[in-house]
Amino acid sequence: MNELREKNKNIILLDGGDSFRGDANFPTLRAETSMKALDLMKYDGMNIADGELSLGLKFFEKLREKTRFPLLSANLYKKENPLGETYLIKKFVGFKVGVIGLVSPTFFNVEFLAKEGLKVKDPEATLKEILPKVKAQADIIILLAHMERIEINMLIQKVPGVDVVVIGHESGILNQPEILTKSILVQNSMQGKFLGILDLTIGERGTIENYTGSMVGITENTSSDPTVLALIREFEKQRDLNRSKEMGQMPQHVTIQ
Repeated sequence: MNELREKNKNIILLDGGDSFRGDANFPTLRAETSMKALDLMKYDGMNIADGELSLGLKFFEKLREKTRFPLLSANLYKKENPLGETYLIKKFVGFKVGVIGLVSPTFFNVEFLAKEGLKVKDPEATLKEILPKVKAQADIIILLAHMERIEINMLIQKVPGVDVVVIGHESGILNQPEILTKSILVQNSMQGKFLGILDLTIGERGTIENYTGSMVGITENTSSDPTVLALIREFEKQRDLNRSKEMGQMPQHVTIQ
């Protein structure tokens, strides 16, 4: 990201959700480390998905207080209040970008939602309501859609006006952008294995004139940022300490012959 920012000043860095999962080993430590890393990489925004709530609402709210970039959701609500920012506007010289986050209700357990007092509003109705507000303030609209591909296809066809859709939750790889109606579709990377890049050429009127896209693999040969690397080393240290504590608490078995 540092190299990209040196080459291009007009960059917006986004995540479609599921930055961590509650079913991983040492889940709270992984979650805290993941969010710290996104902070260090200067993310502009992240969609709130089922993964971010997999450790419970209380843990998520504590994590949100420590996070310095916007956590977005237009259709996740706690009682009558949105769980995150409903949208964000980023200003560049000559144009503005609006970002909206949506998540599919099908990814949540009904009992979990009732227990936490959460509600997932219908994505189509939500987008129809919020899109005009965002379009009034921005030239380019990006939708972070943590939904099944078939849901996204139907949504974009029923609610036109989104310029770019970042597909979340899908496990496959979309190596090149696709076009659906007039929207450019790209895909979120799984487990940080790739960096998805979409280059947009913006005309004088603030509209997209051309685009190119690619998925850049993150491998052991990828140069490491010293600050992020130090964070990973600290995670490994804490993980090993926690593992040692767990081993120390395990019952010892003695075989007598």
